[in-house]
Parts: sequence; C-alpha cells; structure tokens
Amino acid sequence: MAKQLKGVVKLPESELAVMQLIWEMHRAGEPTANITAGNLMERFPDKIGHLKLTTVLTLISRLIGKKFIRAEKAGRSYCYIPLVGEEEYKQMAAQDFVKTVFKNDTRGLISALVTGDSLTESDIDELMRMLENKAGRKE
Repeated sequence: MAKQLKGVVKLPESELAVMQLIWEMHRAGEPTANITAGNLMERFPDKIGHLKLTTVLTLISRLIGKKFIRAEKAGRSYCYIPLVGEEEYKQMAAQDFVKTVFKNDTRGLISALVTGDSLTESDIDELMRMLENKAGRKE
C-alpha cells in the first residue's frame, strides 16, 4: 500500500526503480523526447533490461496515475517528463523512514548510522559541515 506525505506517495520498489532512471536521464540533460520506455530499457539494461516492455509500460502508467510523470506524444512514441523532483521525493521518503522505522526518533537513525560501518570519513566530514551550517543559520 502506498503511503502519502505532503501529497507525494511512497513508491513501491519497482516503480521507484523506473522513476530513478527517468530522473537520471533528466538530470543528465537528456532531451525530453529521448526519455521513452524503449530508451530506458536500452540505456539501463542492467537495471530494467530483464523486464519486458509491457511491464515497463505498466510501471510508467502507474507513475503517470500517481502524478510523478506526464506523457507527451513524440512521433510514434511517448516521452516522459518528471513532475515530482528527485530531492522532493528523497525528503519525503526520509521523513517517512524516520517516522515508520524509528518512530520519529531522528537521533536513533543518526545513532544507527554512526555506530554502524556505513559512514566513511568523507561522509562524516560532510555531515559535520552540514550540521555546522544548519546550526549557524539558527543563531
């Protein structure tokens, strides 16, 4: 079941995989007319090439229904334009994750990251800069 927060739904893994590829092509400056189901499958065979075109089109149809993308006719095919930004979605998903997994305990999430092995020295340095900037804006 899709969860909703601030008008954006949490996508199932299969739909999110397709949406991430659309965002990636869009971010890379790909002309909108090139973001088609066929081009997604050709460009990312390791990520969705195992799926049939009909499956990819079904996932795209669901993304259209959820207002994540819109379709524009381009010749004989449709191209897809993101309506929800990648950062907007990440913010929503992160908030939902903290809410559901950590029961709104942000410090619990940070503690899990710090005590685990997932943070590199570079990650820690970047987080420190971000926290210092955030703290500096409040003063």
